[in-house]
Amino acid sequence: MKVALVHDDFLQTGGAESLFATIASLWPDAPVYTSLVDWNKLPATINRNRVRPSFMQKIPFATKFYKLLLPLYPLAFESFGFDDFDIVISSTTRFANSIITKPKTTHICYLNSLPRFLWNHQTQKDYLKSLVAIFTRPLFNWLKRWDKVASSRVDHYIANSQNIALKLKKFYKRESLVIYPFANLKFFKPAKIHNWELKSQNYFLIVSRLVKWKKIDLAIKVALALNINLKIVGKGPDEVRLKKIVTSRQLPVASCQIEFLGKVTKGQLRALYRNCQALIVTQEEDFGIALVEVQACGRPAIAYHHGGQREIIKEGKTGLFFSSQTEEVLEDAIRAFFKVKWKISAARNSALRFSRSAFVTRLTESVKNYAQNS
Repeated sequence: MKVALVHDDFLQTGGAESLFATIASLWPDAPVYTSLVDWNKLPATINRNRVRPSFMQKIPFATKFYKLLLPLYPLAFESFGFDDFDIVISSTTRFANSIITKPKTTHICYLNSLPRFLWNHQTQKDYLKSLVAIFTRPLFNWLKRWDKVASSRVDHYIANSQNIALKLKKFYKRESLVIYPFANLKFFKPAKIHNWELKSQNYFLIVSRLVKWKKIDLAIKVALALNINLKIVGKGPDEVRLKKIVTSRQLPVASCQIEFLGKVTKGQLRALYRNCQALIVTQEEDFGIALVEVQACGRPAIAYHHGGQREIIKEGKTGLFFSSQTEEVLEDAIRAFFKVKWKISAARNSALRFSRSAFVTRLTESVKNYAQNS
């Protein structure tokens, strides 16, 4: 069977790109189609010669100002031809599922997320100022209608969680198989010897892209109110605003430390996971790979009780939930956290459900079955 692969773009390094690199390794001869690629951000395991960017790649500075090119993405994915392929596997959070294939070609889509800026009103509101939103509303309304139509082009959907499967059914009216993504469980594992310099800081941890809809300001305000240490890993456009919250509210005599660590290495991230009190997740995640990684390192989490995190955390055993994104409720959850004796083994055993081998086995078997029954 001749296979082609499709991914949204390679403009950042994140969980979706890491997962796609694994998919690409399972079909090493398959070409990789994408809208745009920053060659410095292409996963190292994917050979450049495999990558087929769209016409957008020829636009000057497209990888820098890609958000301004939003209306071109539908055209980019629809411009690809897949007549020579038996199977096309797309992996998407936005538009890669919109490719056009002929009836003889089976299109299987691994859906990490529906486009948040189209289907989540609050996310759109956080991203766009009110004046900008007025002018862009016709574009977003058109994209939403187009996305709904394009979603019907897929023959078989695979969702990365029950959370996404429910949204897929709600907005696209499509059924799906659920195959969870994976964490590197061989790398992210409990420490044999703790980093006592880190451990003694008694800190909570956030690992996230710094964007407004993630509501990281909630955790910062609570950390200041409870006088607890908080380390924040990640970068993003909301960083300046978040730092201003710290400087405006943190008194000179306060003993708590709010640290913005930016981008860290995998080794540094593992050390931070291993030695933290808990990971805090203030937003609704589509799945939440950081939650798996921290549990793989033997540590619990405190998370907002919405989204994919409900499928990862076992309440009272590997973490706690808080029901609303308010300071009072998160404060109560953190106070409750200190009353529980957390077991490293419980967190680790829970994370073992999300192994690479389980992902690879289920995905390859599913693709094989879909191909045979097409």
